[in-house]
Amino acid sequence: MFWKPLRDFTRTLSFRLNVWHAAIFLGSAALVFTLIYFLLGAAIERKDRDVIEARLREYIAVYQGGGIPALRDWTSRVNEARKERMFFVRVTNANGAVQLEVMPQDWFDQDLQRVDEEAKAEADDWRRLPRNGETDLTLATRVLDDGTIFQVGRSSDSRETLLGKFRQVFVIIIPPVLLIGFIGGALLTRRMTKPICALVEAAASIINTGRMDVRVPERRADDELQELVVLFNRMLEHNEKLFRTLRDSLDNVAHDLRTPLSRLRLSLEESLRTRSDGTQDAIIDALEETERVQTIIRTLMDVAQAESGLMPLNLVAADVGSLIADVIDLYDHIAQEKQIAIATEMGESISLPLDAARMRQAFANLLDNAIKYTPPHGRVTIAVRARDGNVEVIFSDTGVGIAEKDLPRIWERLYRTDQSRSASGLGLGLSLVKAIVEAHGGRMEVSSAEGKGSAFGILLRGAIASAGTTP
Repeated sequence: MFWKPLRDFTRTLSFRLNVWHAAIFLGSAALVFTLIYFLLGAAIERKDRDVIEARLREYIAVYQGGGIPALRDWTSRVNEARKERMFFVRVTNANGAVQLEVMPQDWFDQDLQRVDEEAKAEADDWRRLPRNGETDLTLATRVLDDGTIFQVGRSSDSRETLLGKFRQVFVIIIPPVLLIGFIGGALLTRRMTKPICALVEAAASIINTGRMDVRVPERRADDELQELVVLFNRMLEHNEKLFRTLRDSLDNVAHDLRTPLSRLRLSLEESLRTRSDGTQDAIIDALEETERVQTIIRTLMDVAQAESGLMPLNLVAADVGSLIADVIDLYDHIAQEKQIAIATEMGESISLPLDAARMRQAFANLLDNAIKYTPPHGRVTIAVRARDGNVEVIFSDTGVGIAEKDLPRIWERLYRTDQSRSASGLGLGLSLVKAIVEAHGGRMEVSSAEGKGSAFGILLRGAIASAGTTP
């Protein structure tokens, strides 16, 4: 029971980041310690060497100026002034005879013996001889041109002792420093992984509750994690919209299919029950309702194809004005019955690479809606104009308009506004129009006000203007 939570914790990203942080921190501390250790050792060596070599040069200068008597007098005065850490001085002529030897008070016979055994007296040399646990013997040797050998040295603090103290200090301070680094790393890791934990909690909440309105709190930061949170929330919003659209679409499909299927069943049951001359009429009604169902399914498939980029398009140069004229001819009789005037505003003939059949279908849906939702004696205007090097086709009417709350959703499949529920139709017209236009690389625009009418614009790219006008 105890090991499982511990094992789970050691597998977390936070724990691994803490371990990596501690390892890097410890490695960096060890690297810094090693660097300082060698630099400190070199500094100790250089300090003692500089002092002794400076004294050696001084003694050589005195010797060359006044010989052994002057040097003996000078060394006596120097050592008398220092009291502690006096300098050892030995001068030997070319024949090996000792001309001067000054023994410091803190040197012993065994020290002199070690100097004789280990220090070379026939060449320039520098030696540091470990003496005991606390001091070293440092000695510099210089051979003059006349063969005279100078040796100057003194006892100095043990290099190993000083470095050992440094090692002890490091060993003492590294555990608390490492602990502080680990705690700091844990706090930093917790702060860094907090957005990720929030993402996990949001995803778990969605899975457990099915709620799509859950969002991850956004931080006041400008980094990759904040960008991830923003993108995740945007994805949730998109998914929420898709699920809502799917739910509404399924509800609308069920509603729209229920009526024709019920009629179909009633017609067939009536036909079986009566077996009268009305059988043919019942079959005709059944076929009409079947065609209605097939139309819904076919239109849904067309919209899905277009939105997924799989709608096959036969792109050829097509005259926009001619396509609009064909659609007007198709709906002219219906418009006359409602006493609705259809006007056009077109200038030069414009040809575009279009799938004529699909674009004619889009124009027909827009004109059908305009006539359907425009009261008698109203007006529908179709305008074609150039806009920023592109072509804009606008269908405007003086109809009932669209409520502001419905405008964002009119492009959804099977969505019907309050005004359209009493009218015939599938609720797929505008979504199909939008899908066809976007499949051509264009975009849809709409403006509307309740009671004042609507204007639907199609913006198509790649205009090729030709001479002449469209009637």
